[in-house]
Amino acid sequence: MASLKDVAKKAGVSTATVSRVLNNHPGVNPETRQAVRDAMDFLCYVPLKSAVQLSGKCSGLIGVVLPNLVNPHFCELLATFEEEARYIGKSVIVKTHQNQPQQDKQIIHSLIGMGIDSLLWVPTEAEAELSEWLRATHIPVAVVTQVSRFFNSVSINQTRGAENIAGHFIHTGHTAFGFIAQDGVDNRKVSAYSRKITGHGLQLALAHQFWIGKGEGERTSGHIHNLDVIIDKLKKDPARCTCLLVYNDVAACYIIDGLKAQGLTVPDDIAIASFDNTVLAQTQKITSVAQPINEIAHLAFQMVKNNSQLESIDMVEIVSRLIIRESSVRLNITTL
Repeated sequence: MASLKDVAKKAGVSTATVSRVLNNHPGVNPETRQAVRDAMDFLCYVPLKSAVQLSGKCSGLIGVVLPNLVNPHFCELLATFEEEARYIGKSVIVKTHQNQPQQDKQIIHSLIGMGIDSLLWVPTEAEAELSEWLRATHIPVAVVTQVSRFFNSVSINQTRGAENIAGHFIHTGHTAFGFIAQDGVDNRKVSAYSRKITGHGLQLALAHQFWIGKGEGERTSGHIHNLDVIIDKLKKDPARCTCLLVYNDVAACYIIDGLKAQGLTVPDDIAIASFDNTVLAQTQKITSVAQPINEIAHLAFQMVKNNSQLESIDMVEIVSRLIIRESSVRLNITTL
């Protein structure tokens, strides 16, 4: 069985550096961290639980709560969380709340009862209601992919992403803009998108603004009524928008398929751009705002690495980039 010294020798670093990697120390540069992890994988090294964990004071369990596992974005996030946990000798317990606040609350209570050491969470609106109780448990919490007023959080700069989409549409000659967004979730995206458009002396018509409920576009099967209604309106409107910001890749795929079924072509009739840059966007050639999943997961782990609550709330926003594909333009452009 490989030892810590074996890993250090294989990676070409000191045992102290390996220890820092195992403890998720922020002072280790990404290249060194990856070299150590590659050595661990090569040697099949499994970190032993610390003496604190073995004494029963620490379970070594990390709770992960996500909206669903239908959206590939959350699957990719979970896979990265599990990888991060493996490298520091911890295990992940994952639950999904399906955007139901009551279920979200029950899940959080259940995980705390299981003795998790920390919580990585994509919350519903139950976040505010649970904030005081969660703080009283002294369990470190990091909210991921959203900005939080109550806990440490790491997300992408959605404002920049939405501005890039609007700028791309303007640059490619569109003058009739629209969006599909989740009510109460995508307000920052929509505000930035609208400001960019009006800042260029253009307008975003009220008839081209479509709101749906949170999580409605992420079902396992069947038709999604509100998205079907939007597709029907786009088909029947002679003055329809010629470009659409869609809030994520799952909904964008559904909209593109629906438009094609109605005889409309993408991007000739309507250009589409979305968020997340998941495998769906990559395989279906959808223009999408990329979220650096590895960086998000690593930063979230750093936020909860110490088994204590921080006095101040740390909000980290990562700069996003727009990957341009065939859903919005027929030119061979790669990034903005």
